[in-house]
Amino acid sequence: MKYVIGIDGGGTKSIISVADLQGNIIVTEEGGSTNIRSQKESEVYTNLGNLIENALKKADLRIEECEAICIGTAGAGREEEQDKIKKYIQSLGVKGKILITNDAEIVIAEATGGKEGIAVIAGTGSIAYGIGKNGERVRVGGWGHLIGDEGSAYYIGIEGIRAALRCHDGREPYTELLPMIMREINIINPEEFVNFVYEENVKKDKIASLARIVDQACKKGDKKAKEILTKAAKELFLLAKAVIKKLKVEEENMTVVVSGSVFLNNVFVYEEFAKLLTKEYPNVSIKKSRNRASKGAVMLALKLLVKG
Repeated sequence: MKYVIGIDGGGTKSIISVADLQGNIIVTEEGGSTNIRSQKESEVYTNLGNLIENALKKADLRIEECEAICIGTAGAGREEEQDKIKKYIQSLGVKGKILITNDAEIVIAEATGGKEGIAVIAGTGSIAYGIGKNGERVRVGGWGHLIGDEGSAYYIGIEGIRAALRCHDGREPYTELLPMIMREINIINPEEFVNFVYEENVKKDKIASLARIVDQACKKGDKKAKEILTKAAKELFLLAKAVIKKLKVEEENMTVVVSGSVFLNNVFVYEEFAKLLTKEYPNVSIKKSRNRASKGAVMLALKLLVKG
């Protein structure tokens, strides 16, 4: 049986969908991170190989029968990264067409049916990406956690830690983030934050997971937590605004798709972002992506076959 594969490769987890040539989903599975910038290459390839192997085993399909595969991942926005992943996929035995792209492309494809639109993604990292009516593409952000990723779960988590330490030092007023984060990461003394953050094997997703604690503190009325989330929403708005301006669609009707754990799990950030965006651009319609981007990747894989 001939089929296509679509993969949504996140910084924390990845989702694969396998579909027949009519686009009917046969199986959907989850696996580990396949973001080449947030994990060691060897770990990404292991996760990617396991993800594909497990899905095909469940669907009782052979890899040689794959007609096309599309992988959208936050770690593959550049040609060099795309080539590395493509070569690995070929080494698994895939003979069909291969498309490696960024995760925003597949989010837009799933939400708009392959038409123009803008995606703002705030998961472990953050990025905004737009596709214009003439096919032009614009990317803003996505620079990684050390020099970018503003508004992301990692950004919120690390800002929560910074606020907790400033509170401990007496540089800022008391915040519930100090005891709440310490409980979450199971430390007794604030000095242990150093080992937690700088430990050689610490994963980005560990810090990103603390975004949930900042959200909890905000719901309890913590002013510092609210300040962090308000700033995160503003940063995400600025990403969207930059794309809108670059595409020159300020006065047009445009769909903005939001995706990632921050938008889907943090109501405060989503509502603040939506408020800022619709105030500035009344013609914009905002749509939440419900973690179905792997289906968007399937759509793009099927398009490869149409192009011939």
